[in-house]
Amino acid sequence: MTTMAEAVANLRTRIEQTLRPLIAGRSVDAVVAFQNGPNPGDNAIYLGQLACLRSLSIAPPRVVPDYRTYDRRALGRAIGDGVILLTGGGSFGDLWPIGQAYREDVLRAFPDTPVIGLPQSMHFESRDALDRARAAVESHRNLILLWRDERSLELARRAFNVQNELCPDMAFCLGTIDRPGPASRPIVWISRKDRERLLDPPPGAPGLTDWPDDRATPLRRLNYRLMGATLRFPSRDRWRTLLMRTYTPLAHQRLRRGLAVLAEGKTVISDRLHGHVLATLMQIPNIIIDNSYGKLSSFHDTWMRDVTGVRFAASSSEALAMALEEPVETAEVTRS
Repeated sequence: MTTMAEAVANLRTRIEQTLRPLIAGRSVDAVVAFQNGPNPGDNAIYLGQLACLRSLSIAPPRVVPDYRTYDRRALGRAIGDGVILLTGGGSFGDLWPIGQAYREDVLRAFPDTPVIGLPQSMHFESRDALDRARAAVESHRNLILLWRDERSLELARRAFNVQNELCPDMAFCLGTIDRPGPASRPIVWISRKDRERLLDPPPGAPGLTDWPDDRATPLRRLNYRLMGATLRFPSRDRWRTLLMRTYTPLAHQRLRRGLAVLAEGKTVISDRLHGHVLATLMQIPNIIIDNSYGKLSSFHDTWMRDVTGVRFAASSSEALAMALEEPVETAEVTRS
């Protein structure tokens, strides 16, 4: 068995070993895109991507649009002899079509620029949507796609005639994280309410919550004002540059709020992948429940099956029974 701290270190090393030969010695022209919303998982992925570039001694990307301010001409002005990174996550497919549409647009617009798709989970419900994605993927002449679980990798190998590789979620590049405070309740249950929800929690389940919404902080208000200026004046790159400078501190702000929610529990139950990932980074015992298409079970089977303190439950009632047992003790470690 492996401790959570050991698993985090191993997965971070695996990410760096996967990406080093792909981008070593290159510059990163762009990361498409910053998912400018409150989800702590999306923000952890973004920060993990930046941390990975730093560990590989690669300068930050020259431009990072978000999905609202993405502009093909502005991206074209930033493209040099470097690579474009497509941000990782769980949006490769047709459940979340906005991100997929921008991803496919980049592939069609820049068919000769090297592109690396950072680790994603893949799910299509429509054959037409899969065919559109295949056309965009296979129209590109210098593309590598990374997948964060075995199920997605096998689907991609059957669907796309490009280089496909397995790689853990980019949030693991953050390393272990100090818990921001002591637990104040036995269980925190992160239960999603969107189209990926599969299992309802039992009636009266304790600690039920979901990721917090954005707060109207001064930084968030500044982000919105700069976003508006960028949309009004898309040819003026100075607004885009100023907007981009808000992403990292805003991502840290959102991540801290998510970590604080998780840290309230002695045990975390989650059907959100990053409820599990962030709890693991803080070494909080956690129980995984699957989403609608098997994303969490595949991730668990790919990377976390032998990790002490991480368990998979086939049902909500089983998850609750596990959480009410004595929590697994984890070794105290220093932050890395």
